[in-house]
Amino acid sequence: MLKHVQDMALFALQVKNGSFTKTAAELGMTKSRISQRISALEEYLNLRLLNRTTRKISLTADGERYLAYCHEVVDASIRGDKTVQALQKRTGGKLKIIAPPGFMASILPAVHHQFLQTHSDIELQLITADSFYGSVGGEFDVAYRIGKPSDDTCIGRHLGTFSRFIVCTPAYLAQRDISRPEALQRGDLITHRTWKSISLFRNDESYELIMPLRHTSDNLTYILQQALQGTGIAILPEYIIKPYLQSGQLVTLLPQWAVQKIDLWMIYQSKTHNPAVLRDYINFITQYDVIHNVI
Repeated sequence: MLKHVQDMALFALQVKNGSFTKTAAELGMTKSRISQRISALEEYLNLRLLNRTTRKISLTADGERYLAYCHEVVDASIRGDKTVQALQKRTGGKLKIIAPPGFMASILPAVHHQFLQTHSDIELQLITADSFYGSVGGEFDVAYRIGKPSDDTCIGRHLGTFSRFIVCTPAYLAQRDISRPEALQRGDLITHRTWKSISLFRNDESYELIMPLRHTSDNLTYILQQALQGTGIAILPEYIIKPYLQSGQLVTLLPQWAVQKIDLWMIYQSKTHNPAVLRDYINFITQYDVIHNVI
């Protein structure tokens, strides 16, 4: 069927040019190949479309009637190409963006405020999901993920690295002696379900903290709220806990130990053929210092 449609366009061009030589030169094909393709179309239709003599090529009556339908096919193709090209160039449109709740609440508002100042014709649809692969599948334009993505069917762009801190409330800390990493294993550690272990470093010394399974969540905002209520100890990225450290609602444990950092990744479906609205967003984010919220 596809070859038949292509031959319809070829037939229309041949009639327009009135010459196998001209058509062959325009398409980079041989004259004999052009003739064979039109003959195959006639065979497919069981109609003679062209009268061929040594001096002249002309349309048959059936060929003239069929040519009108060929023009419709060619015109529809041209209109489709122009429409798609216009969409590719159009800067306006809608973007569906997925991000973890803590990152959504603390980092993205400032980033998107800047973006929307210069892109007033773009709509942003924000969806909260910590584990977007399982929850929303491929229905997104851009997704943010803490940690390197394991799905190699998407494009991943590393945006930067966040520090993490071990935190709890002052009241919780006052009742416990946590002066060594080993003491964390005996505390009420609230952990992210995907973190099997976290490395701690102090000078040349290191400690591998194995995550207990008693209290886990896939949502860092939930873990934060549990820490604020004094339920236990949390290990959280700086962008989530910074205001609570400043207010004194949370304090850091083992400040002399550095916690293994986490990476921020931006994920999208393809490197090529993206609409202009998505290209603009990706370019903006990659030029923006998302970690420190500055351009």
